Amino acid sequence: MRSLSRDLEETAGIPLEWYSVITRLTEAGGTLPQNELLRRSRFSQSGVSRLAKRMEEEGLVERRPSERDRRNLDVVLTEHGQDVYFRVLSVHHSSVQKHFGMRLTDEEAAALTTLMRKVLDELGAEKTGAAEETATENLEQFLPFGETVLGVTSESTSLRDIAATREALELPLLLDAARHARPSVLNDLRARVLSMSRLIDEPEEFFRAGWELHRQIASCCQNDVLRTLYLNLLDALASHLKRVVPTHNLRQYLYERLAVHARIVDAVASGEPELVEAAARAHDYTPSRLYESMAYADDRVPLDS
Repeated sequence: MRSLSRDLEETAGIPLEWYSVITRLTEAGGTLPQNELLRRSRFSQSGVSRLAKRMEEEGLVERRPSERDRRNLDVVLTEHGQDVYFRVLSVHHSSVQKHFGMRLTDEEAAALTTLMRKVLDELGAEKTGAAEETATENLEQFLPFGETVLGVTSESTSLRDIAATREALELPLLLDAARHARPSVLNDLRARVLSMSRLIDEPEEFFRAGWELHRQIASCCQNDVLRTLYLNLLDALASHLKRVVPTHNLRQYLYERLAVHARIVDAVASGEPELVEAAARAHDYTPSRLYESMAYADDRVPLDS
């Protein structure tokens, strides 16, 4: 817990306790009675009250008289609080991976997953209300993606693996494409980047246009196995996109991704391996990149998942 808290403080600027409250509110649909928040936390009544007050001062939540019980207060997640949640989500996931997930072998992780699923299934069978289970199912459909979050229609864990595998194939595919790209294809790629520039205010279409750009680049690859595998992974990812979560920095982030994709096209057109490698590094959005430059007080080892 100390390690997770330190990572959130240093990288996202909020305490772990605040993130826990925001998460519980998100799971509950944005609102919880303060006494229910108390029941779900490890704080005392006065501790929850102080915590909610501090978060209210920072604009993350609001406290309103409950319509169901005027003696109680409802804690309501603000738009700013929701924005913070989606920005911190990938930081938290990467930190859990660093301090916990990476310390397990595949066999240990599989055994632990089986045991914990058994416990959760039995607890779920004891529940009389379905609201919390529905909220948890919805929560699992958010996929951290670079500095933004995608709403997806499938299990986010498997899609995260698909995205990471596709990203691992990006460099060899770009290098092969750079050796074989024809001038007519390069003109099409530049036109695709131009079309992406017109979609900054339509983020879902922006991502789809970006993935179509990568499909066109892949068409230049002469390695049939590499091209087929890459396209299958890309199709699997694109087919499950439901929406792009409107985080506060989304527009700026899309402009950054536009520049990255323009750089990729220029690198492929140049045919220079060094430029292609640099462009591929700039394109890498996998969660591990988030932690490459972070200095940890305990071991100073970057996340390498």
